[in-house]
Amino acid sequence: MKYNSYMLQEVCDFIDYRGKTPIKTKSGVPLVTAKIIKNGRIMKPQEFIAENKYDEWMRRGIPQKGDIVFTTEAPLGEVAEIKTDGKLAFAQRVIILEPRKEYLNNHYLLYALQDKVLKERIAARASGTTVTGIKAAELKKIFIDLPSIDIQKKVADILYSLDEKIALNIAINDNLAA
Repeated sequence: MKYNSYMLQEVCDFIDYRGKTPIKTKSGVPLVTAKIIKNGRIMKPQEFIAENKYDEWMRRGIPQKGDIVFTTEAPLGEVAEIKTDGKLAFAQRVIILEPRKEYLNNHYLLYALQDKVLKERIAARASGTTVTGIKAAELKKIFIDLPSIDIQKKVADILYSLDEKIALNIAINDNLAA
């Protein structure tokens, strides 16, 4: 199988919310922080920003359903897919990756970012002693090896289907335990 190697910046657009801390409220638009992105999923947000501050806060770009979120530190390298059409706000230490469809399947990117090879490439460009993190400029330079878009879709569809079945089983188990 033939793979082509690309820098992430060649196959993704980036929305970077690093370095900004929003004013949090008790209700409003759910705020996705690095601490609730775990194991390929966005957990239920417990923090919010005011509805009337959303457009101002999200002026760097509005993520879409299917985009991939990536934590740049604390912890480094957690990823998840945005699975809602609803409004979500994003906090610092989170970058949104919008795959360019002609090069990269979003679900393939989700799994590739969880693969050992890409995690090692990310770790090699990370910095920091107390808290390890990666700057957006460094993340953009990470190389990803891609098969054809058709192969990406086939691989991603199989993995995504398995993940959905696992999520359903977890939900059933949680319901039985309640």
